[in-house]
Amino acid sequence: MEKERKMKEFVCEYCKRDFSKEIALINHICEKKRRWFQKDETHARLAYMAWNRFYELNPFDKKTEYRNNYQNFINSKYYTAFIKFGMHIRDINAIEPSKFIDYVIKNNLPLDKWAHEVVYEQYIREVTRQETAEDALERNIKLMTDWGTQNKENWIDFFRKINTNQAVGWIKEGRLSPWLLYNADSAIEFLDRCTPEQVSIIRKYAPIGPWKIKFNKNIESCEFIKSTLRQNGI
Repeated sequence: MEKERKMKEFVCEYCKRDFSKEIALINHICEKKRRWFQKDETHARLAYMAWNRFYELNPFDKKTEYRNNYQNFINSKYYTAFIKFGMHIRDINAIEPSKFIDYVIKNNLPLDKWAHEVVYEQYIREVTRQETAEDALERNIKLMTDWGTQNKENWIDFFRKINTNQAVGWIKEGRLSPWLLYNADSAIEFLDRCTPEQVSIIRKYAPIGPWKIKFNKNIESCEFIKSTLRQNGI
């Protein structure tokens, strides 16, 4: 009895395994303990955000005790799937992750499809289509100034000097908005520097046809963007 009592003094709170010595418990790493110690990593925080949001938005399960409890998350049978999605959000550096999470949930997409490239492509099109000219301008000026600081360049030379691969990547990620891409005079120089393959990618993620229609419906916004950019020499 004494031996049994001592063994139970050292119990893993995650997997409930007993240990006879404290050092053995300290050195012990089980799957659920590993999950707990990873909870502050970026992909884990994003995964937990998505898991909580899933329960908030799905009316079939009104139980609140599952939400906002990381212990319940690491015990979930869907933990691995949500972690993979969190890694996906982190790896693609998704814009507005909370909106992306809402997008996949509200569109009733199967969990195993959330990390598919085509899903993010559709999300980006929706985000950029709904974004106002003013919001796009504010967001992209910050992008340009950050680029200028990091590369020790004048931010107004963004389209003239940015690496084309980087810019195309930002267009794919939704960071560089068509509001500026198609209304900045200096963007013509950028497009001239792109390879045919890069232009094809740009046309896929920022199709000219739909954006021309949008610009024609928002003439005042277009003029505001063009005027602001020209005043700054962009």
